[in-house]
Amino acid sequence: MKKSYVPILLSLLLIFIGVSYFILRLNNVSDVLVVLLTLSLIILPPISIYLLLIRSSSMPKILVYLSFIACLGVSYLIIPSSQKYFYNPILVWFIPFLEVTIVISMVYSFIKSIILYKEGKGNDFLEITRMSLEPKLGNGFVLGAILTELGVFYYSLIGWFIKPAGTENEKVYSYHKTSQIKTIVILFSILITFEGVLFHFLIQLWSEVFAWIFTILNMYALLYMIGLYNSVRFLPHIVSFNKLIIRFGYQSSIESDIRNIESIKRANEKDEFFEKQPKETYYAMLNIDSPQYEIFLKEPALMKSAYGRKKYVKSVIFRADNPTKLIEDISSNSKSLSNGLTNNSIANIVK
Repeated sequence: MKKSYVPILLSLLLIFIGVSYFILRLNNVSDVLVVLLTLSLIILPPISIYLLLIRSSSMPKILVYLSFIACLGVSYLIIPSSQKYFYNPILVWFIPFLEVTIVISMVYSFIKSIILYKEGKGNDFLEITRMSLEPKLGNGFVLGAILTELGVFYYSLIGWFIKPAGTENEKVYSYHKTSQIKTIVILFSILITFEGVLFHFLIQLWSEVFAWIFTILNMYALLYMIGLYNSVRFLPHIVSFNKLIIRFGYQSSIESDIRNIESIKRANEKDEFFEKQPKETYYAMLNIDSPQYEIFLKEPALMKSAYGRKKYVKSVIFRADNPTKLIEDISSNSKSLSNGLTNNSIANIVK
């Protein structure tokens, strides 16, 4: 459906809701009319939205469920209390049915991801899961939050038994061996454990429920730290023939065409520990680590981070365990693709 038709659809739905509001407040309204209007208020708008907006576009299917919930709320406000004898039973039975349908849909997508992963149709389980859930949830905060939480448990519990991602046509470069992340993870894991035990007993003197809530949050924080370390091991930097991927575990990553690289220079040391980074710079490392190189891009590239957050950046500061070899491979691939580049831009790739 064309975007110009969207206001027309919304206007028609608002007119229908307004007419229903006045009809339901008329005297001597028949029961049959009340039932028909109630069903129309709940069913007609979501079906219209699906057929005219969602089906023919890439919009997430979860909007259908959200529109049903919105229609239930609108119907509750529109239908007078004296006319809710048909609405209340629908509310009692329809909401659980809607919840079960959403859960079944998510579980089906999750099982489908596991099957595809075991069949070897992808070497990244979370990427397969994203591809399965994206048509239903869209590519926004909801999907990002689900993938982030799945990533925490996936890398913290299963991350010990998986190998770094990469294919035969890609070269991978680790960045955790010379980083301080292992020390930070061990230190914070010890602190979280002792803090959890100590405060559990202290809070328990006041409320046992809040003590267990605090302990569960500490356990999650511990899993987050372990998952972060394992994700840093499992998700290295990748250089393929025409693509570069720079990562920092499951927290963030950026992908750029090698032909989009303007230059690579040695990064400047930070003057202060909490020095604020420019908004257009992606800092793919711990603050306590020393930066090695900074990549400058010709055009901004999309940086993705946890919980679906995204922004465009024009430079990337990173480190690697073997940065010299990584830079050499980028330069070599850039020269192989030099048919579309000028001699000056090739010369600027490494300075």
